[in-house]
Amino acid sequence: MDECYFVWIHGLDGRPKPQIWAADQFSGPAWKFRYVMARHVLDARARGMGLDRLAKLFPAPPGLDESA
Repeated sequence: MDECYFVWIHGLDGRPKPQIWAADQFSGPAWKFRYVMARHVLDARARGMGLDRLAKLFPAPPGLDESA
């Protein structure tokens, strides 16, 4: 099975948004990587967790205004 990542990106509204990406999504167009703020490899246990649980386990990078 390919690696999966929990990723924080800059959303269109400027706030951090959690997503789950497959490893092959990192070989896509370079423009989307400027939106990636952080990524964490997910092990087999974490792959079954929802975005809310993963966001608590791996919070958004500090110093970002989430109320914007």
